Amino acid sequence: MTEASRPAPLPSSASDTVIPRHPQADERLGRWLMIAAMVISGTIGYFVLMSGQPALNVVFLRCLIGAASLCAWCAYRGYWRGLRMARWQVVNVTLGAITLVSNWYFLFTAYRLTSVGITTVVYNVQPFLLVLAGVIVTRERPSLATLGCLGVAFAGLVILAEPGGVHGAGYLTGVASALAAATLYAATTLFTKRLAGTIRPEIIAALHMVIGAAVFVWMADFHHLPSAPREIGAVVTLGLFHTTFMYLLLYGAFQKASTSSLAVFGFVYPVVAVAVDFLAFGIVLHPTQWLGGVMILLAAGFFARGLGVTPAKKAG
Repeated sequence: MTEASRPAPLPSSASDTVIPRHPQADERLGRWLMIAAMVISGTIGYFVLMSGQPALNVVFLRCLIGAASLCAWCAYRGYWRGLRMARWQVVNVTLGAITLVSNWYFLFTAYRLTSVGITTVVYNVQPFLLVLAGVIVTRERPSLATLGCLGVAFAGLVILAEPGGVHGAGYLTGVASALAAATLYAATTLFTKRLAGTIRPEIIAALHMVIGAAVFVWMADFHHLPSAPREIGAVVTLGLFHTTFMYLLLYGAFQKASTSSLAVFGFVYPVVAVAVDFLAFGIVLHPTQWLGGVMILLAAGFFARGLGVTPAKKAG
């Protein structure tokens, strides 16, 4: 998910009502919402493969169904009322949408070329791509601990890819596609972070889906749309369950759970994806793939827990 999932501050009118707070109960509920969202996220690859559709079609149909349902939800909640967007907001929403749905295309392509589990593990290098973007774009100087996590993660990526090993056709292309997806996801995060606190996250998500559908409608293959009940069910599930419903779970989790809880339970996602590979497709990672995957996830875990993060320093 992108930073579009992060809830914006409540409107000022909401502050007029004093609502009793129960921090421990909120934290527990937030954790369960996050776990549920990550379990759902870990099954996306299964439904993409079950749809039997080309990646371009899956992206378009997911955007189309997600746009309809998210726009309806925003209308029901009254979020569209009074919405005004400056030019810079329109630019960032548009760029965020294009990078998000392009990320989906490469992600769905990688599922078919490698596996759901391997794709998802490679995808978890995304936080480190944000670090590299910070170095290049804003000249931030990461801490030594961050650089250590970064080095371990990319060493794990090389081990997981096994460039000198024997693989099925398209394996390395699939790993590269997963890495491209992670790069685009990082770009989406940067574009969307600029909108933090200015537009409700539900609105951003809905606009991302509308723009995504408008872009990918020109690339979808309408001669090979889903026809079998299983294919139709998979596509509808991706649009409603894995987009609208999962986003709403994430909004609740972000509002209630602590940052450390969100970081820890975010790793339910790759664990579920690897389990789906085994249970649905009988795919088991090789020992070297396990080693590379564990290195990536451990490095990302330490980084997410803040062990590799210090206040940003500007180089020069």
